[in-house]
This record gives sequence, C-alpha cells and structure tokens, in this order.
Amino acid sequence: MVVSPVMKFGGAALADGAAVRRVCAVVAGRARQHPAVVVSAHAGVTALLERQARSAAAGHRRSDEVRVRHHTLLSQLGLDSELLDRHLWELASVLDELRGRGELGRAQLDFVLSFGERMSARIVAACLREGGVPATAVDAFDLGLTPDGAMRARPAFESAVRAVPGIPVVTGFLAQDGEGNLTTLGPNGSDLTAALLAEALEAGEVQLWKTVPGVMSADPSLVPGARLVESMSFSLAAELAGQGASVLPPRALEPARRAGLCVRVLDVNQPTRSGTLIEERPEGEGGVRAVAVASEPALVALSLPGGGTTLAELFARMGAQRIAPRFTLAERGGVTVFAPAGVSAERVARDLPGVSVRREVASAAVVGHGGALLGARALEQINAAGITVERAFLGSGRVQAFLVDPARRVAAVRALHEGLLEVALA
Repeated sequence: MVVSPVMKFGGAALADGAAVRRVCAVVAGRARQHPAVVVSAHAGVTALLERQARSAAAGHRRSDEVRVRHHTLLSQLGLDSELLDRHLWELASVLDELRGRGELGRAQLDFVLSFGERMSARIVAACLREGGVPATAVDAFDLGLTPDGAMRARPAFESAVRAVPGIPVVTGFLAQDGEGNLTTLGPNGSDLTAALLAEALEAGEVQLWKTVPGVMSADPSLVPGARLVESMSFSLAAELAGQGASVLPPRALEPARRAGLCVRVLDVNQPTRSGTLIEERPEGEGGVRAVAVASEPALVALSLPGGGTTLAELFARMGAQRIAPRFTLAERGGVTVFAPAGVSAERVARDLPGVSVRREVASAAVVGHGGALLGARALEQINAAGITVERAFLGSGRVQAFLVDPARRVAAVRALHEGLLEVALA
C-alpha cells in the first residue's frame, strides 16, 4: 500500500464528539488515497493530564476529570463505553504510584501525557470503523519513531505501517528515545510526528488540518481584513512561524522540506477548500506576504564590556538550548538578542554573568521582500498610528520586526496590515 497523504488533526479539530465525526468524514472522503492519520489529544486533555500528574506527585486525591471527559466523548459518538477501560485503569494506577512516590520525573510525566494521544487514536479509529472505514490505532513509539526521524530499521518500520489493517491512526506527540523509552516531542509535537512519518513513508504530502482556512495574512482574530495566503515557500513559512504565526509549526517544516514533500494547511470545517500550499520554490518578489505578532518574545541582553560573558559564550548557550536568535542589535553598553516567543530563554541566562532576560514586550513583524526599504515603510505605518517603537530590528532579510508595548500590539499589527497589505490588495 502506498501511503499518500499523511493527514494530521490537532486537538482543536477533535474537541468533542461532533468535531470527531467531522474529522472522520474528512478522512472517509479521502480513504481511496490510502492516507495515514496522525492525531493529537483532544483539546485541553494534555494540560489536564499534566495537572493530574503534578497533583498526584504532590499527594493530592485523584480527580475523575480525564475519565469523565473521555466517557463523554464515547457517549457522544455512540461508541462502546468500555473502549478505553484498559487505558483509564493504567492511568489511574500510574497516578496512584506517583502519589505514593511523591516525585515526578520527566519520564513519568511523559508517560502520563501519552495517554491523551493513545486514547484519542482509539476513539478516532473506532469512529471510522463505525462509519464503515477500516482503521486501526497505532502507537508511534511502538513503531520506533524517534525525535530526529531516525528509525531503528526503516524497512521494518514501513512494513509495520503498511501491514496495519485499514487506515493507520497514529498517535502524535509521542516517540521513542535513543534507549527505546517513550518520550514526547514538545509543543506542536503532533505536527512533527506527521512530517517525520511522511518522510519515512515517502508519502505524497503532509496535510495539517486546522480550524482555520489556512495560513492567513494576519491573525484573523486580531485583524478583520486578514486574507488567505494561498501558497508560499518553505523559507518564508519558517520565517513567519518564527515570528509568532501559531498555525505554522516550525519544527514540522524541515523534515518535509528535507524529503522533498509539500505541506498543505487545510480547514477541517471547509474540507473542499485548497488552503495554503507550502513547497520548495523560489519566493520571487512580491512585497509583504503576511504580518505576525508575538506576545512576550524573549529579549536576551548581554552587558559589555565587563559583564563576564562573551557574545560567543551567549550564542553557544543559546545553541545548546536550541534557541535560534532572530535578530541581534548592538547598542551602547551591550548587545540585545531577539528570540522567538515560547523559548526557554531563562535557561540561557542562568549562571551567565551580565546576561538578563526580558519578556514584558510584544513584537509586530512584517514578512516578505523589500529589506530595509520595507522596514522603513513599516516603521512609518506604526509611527502614523501613534505607537511607540522600543526597538526596531531592521535589515536586508525577509523579516522586519518592531518591539512595542504589549497593550499596543494589536494596534501595531493592524496598522502594518492595513497600510502594507490591504492597500496593496485593494
């Protein structure tokens, strides 16, 4: 069986029984394409599991929230109420063990979190079967999927997936470490699972099914005039993801690009729409493609001279934490490094003399072509809106970013979109 495509569905697309039925209808409509499906935990379940794990380790009484949530889903879908009994019993046993031990290590937390994806895969596979579509839940870590995409034996891995009866419904977010132990892939881990799976199986494309039309020219919840970006290159998509576009998973782009696959961002609520196509191609000229906003990016400041830490040491520490600096700005008395939102920048500053981290800022960035000229036009739009720019990271690249007061971030992104994109599209 040739697998094409790999279809990934996130927690928001699997929020309740009606959402799961919608996902299954989308998969059923593409069953003749022999897809592989990757699923996240249902919306909110991962956070709920983490709270329960930490609560158990602190000695608190076990909550029934996870059991009630999943039994409600089974009831909404008309599925066997005992479908998840083994998993729920095992989860309860693990939480009781944590309560007795009084401590929570990374391996124990990963194991507790794994129940979200494992139960989600069983529910989706059962729902597909109820609709007449053969499907089987598959645990990614049992297949030997690793965080770097390496397989213990790729031919055996491919054979295992292709031997699955019906459509394989694979757990996202979960993998196997170098010693064969279960581990998790971190934020947006299910997107990464889909890309690694597609790379290993040489699938036709990676489809990331969201609850939005695709990649938009701005966050539509902030900018009413945001429009669909129908296509873009991998490099531009990576730039946009790094500036806070949450619909784009930065780590999932590289495996697909490496394998020569395209990525398509699609809307589960409008499955016939073409969404956004991301592929390897020259971007060409075209001005601004999108505007992104990030709350609380990390500003890592290094005092020079006399701080006790060199710039090389700072960058080495950032590299060890897998933090890629977006911009570096030399100022009087030091250097400020701008890093994307969501990174563990505080770990960088730990034990480095003269290094500090700030987060009480927001960034608004334009992504496209035009270099310094584009930056000047963008700055003009922000100034015209009466917004004070604390720092401007301008250059010859595709991203021009501006740090502003968090209270003014929405006004800043709207000013950039209206002045640079909506005028061009009118």
